[in-house]
Amino acid sequence: MGTGILNAQNTTINFDVIYDGKSIGTLTASKEVAGTKVVKNLRSNTDAKVLMLSVHVESEVHVKTEAEILTSATAYRHANRGAEDIQTTTVKGAGNTYDIVKNGEKIQLTHVGIKFCVTDLYFTEPLGITKVYSNTYGTFLNIKYVSKGVYMITLPDGKTTTFTYVNGKLTQAVATMSLGNILFKRK
Repeated sequence: MGTGILNAQNTTINFDVIYDGKSIGTLTASKEVAGTKVVKNLRSNTDAKVLMLSVHVESEVHVKTEAEILTSATAYRHANRGAEDIQTTTVKGAGNTYDIVKNGEKIQLTHVGIKFCVTDLYFTEPLGITKVYSNTYGTFLNIKYVSKGVYMITLPDGKTTTFTYVNGKLTQAVATMSLGNILFKRK
């Protein structure tokens, strides 16, 4: 009779979001495991002054997997200025397909089963991984091994995010932006 709730394991990791040496918000990564089902969530909320302008960005990525295969995901990013608003859903379809809707545009992706997403980078060092699925952009991104514990992904717009791990745990990520770098530092 012991299922799901009784066997559930929860993990929450908090990060400070730092721009120009100042904390501008938080990113929370959470994971719930119940048997072979896993739900991962990334949520960030930031406010900063950039060139005398107030910039607010919020984002959330919600990912569900079963038996280590992506079954569904939703992602959104809203910014009052400086970044494109994005809303993307990904749902495993029949056979080897995923149905993706990004900002109203429908795409079908053929893939045996997506096993590693950008969200996973907050929980697991990507040893031996060369591509990760971006739930936000609805596409695969290359991930490059830089040095021991350091990996870089390149976004469709050419910007990069570098992830640094110590003993397999993410300690920080640095995202390149047009106005400077954003540091996500584990609390």
